[in-house]
Amino acid sequence: MNSRFVFSLLFCFIAISSCKKRNDNVYLANEGTIGFDGYSYADTFFKLLTCTIREDSIKTDSLSHNLVGVINDAVFGKYEAASFFQFKLPQLNNVISNLQLDSAVLIMQYTSPTAYYGDLNSNMAFDIVEVNEMMSSSVSHSTQNYNYDVTPIGSFSGKFRPSDSIYIRELGKMVRIAPSISIKLSTAFATKLFNAGSSDLSTQENFVQYFKGLGMVPTANPSFGSGVIAAFNMYGVFSKIRIYYDDTMQSDFLVHNDSRRFTQYKVSNQSPEITKQKSASSSSLANFDTTYAQAMTGAKTRIMIPNLFGLIDKKTNKKISIGKAEIIIRPMAGTFASPFTVPTRMLILQPDAITNRNAGIFDLFEPFYGGDYNASKNEYRFNITRHIQSLFTDYQLRGKDNNRGLFLTIPTDFPIAPSRIMVDMRKGIPNTGIEFKLTYIEL
Repeated sequence: MNSRFVFSLLFCFIAISSCKKRNDNVYLANEGTIGFDGYSYADTFFKLLTCTIREDSIKTDSLSHNLVGVINDAVFGKYEAASFFQFKLPQLNNVISNLQLDSAVLIMQYTSPTAYYGDLNSNMAFDIVEVNEMMSSSVSHSTQNYNYDVTPIGSFSGKFRPSDSIYIRELGKMVRIAPSISIKLSTAFATKLFNAGSSDLSTQENFVQYFKGLGMVPTANPSFGSGVIAAFNMYGVFSKIRIYYDDTMQSDFLVHNDSRRFTQYKVSNQSPEITKQKSASSSSLANFDTTYAQAMTGAKTRIMIPNLFGLIDKKTNKKISIGKAEIIIRPMAGTFASPFTVPTRMLILQPDAITNRNAGIFDLFEPFYGGDYNASKNEYRFNITRHIQSLFTDYQLRGKDNNRGLFLTIPTDFPIAPSRIMVDMRKGIPNTGIEFKLTYIEL
């Protein structure tokens, strides 16, 4: 008899013999395990506890792009984004104050036609303000803020149009550029930049002391079910402050790679259901059949698997080897539609052992990790095999219980879009709600 066949039969016998009735409702049958000869398959065995919890503040000073705007959602509340930027000189010692000032504009290039969330038909408004303190690494997380002059030096009111190119003046001629917003800045501010002296323009350090930066602070108050937040690429070719002078001349101030950038997020007036779950989350036994996740630190979902190690037979204490571990997450039907669609991608993370903040799992950077939204199946599917195996290894070989649960979150970057989702967390219903599927073998 083929030795490989005998080996598989032996493993199959061991696995099936271990699949006794674990409780009144579950029988771990050796089924659905194609490609895992001898492995057993478990899904309904596991008790899952799910709850919405508070999302910690996040670093926003190193994101790929910056958000500006406001959305007002009846369930998720009012959430808004304000961004601040530090500008640098394109060249040193370029003194132009002896010429004739015309005007100054701020040009902000949209990230892409799809880098937004919400209703583009909503009217949006924000002020351009001047920062009055040095921007530094000490302001890096979304709940922080910079001091700024409350008197705006410019403003925007209208609709975001991330697909529409615009015209700007270029050396006396009108040229078309990539989709952007162009905002004329006050004469007083233009004069300040125009009159920068030789000392102010001699080094980048001196210049950022003279002009500390700008902020874009939303002022719109959209009605329920409306609003929009868009992403801007301040490293874009067309993003700049431009001073026009001497009829056809111009001088640009740019956001460099080493410029300070930062986005502040605010979330308020969330629904009673979300606030109730956040209050209940102090208990690890809190469990709800509908949970919530919201970008911009609005909320995330905690998933606990308290009986994970119940697979281990206490009589034999045989080691568990994981063939495959999957979690399937589904949006709650009827809670999403254009323009407030579900996230294109989500993440399964774990609590950090010390800070309890979001921490990666072994599978996060694997090509089979998953997490993309499958519209045809209305699901997110995550492969977390290495993470679950590491938990069993730590528990059985090192005596450490590192099963701290999981976090379901919306990415803060790549893509950067302030989406939200109501999650169907009903348990034990095939092809509905949350599912945790495990293929394993006893060694």
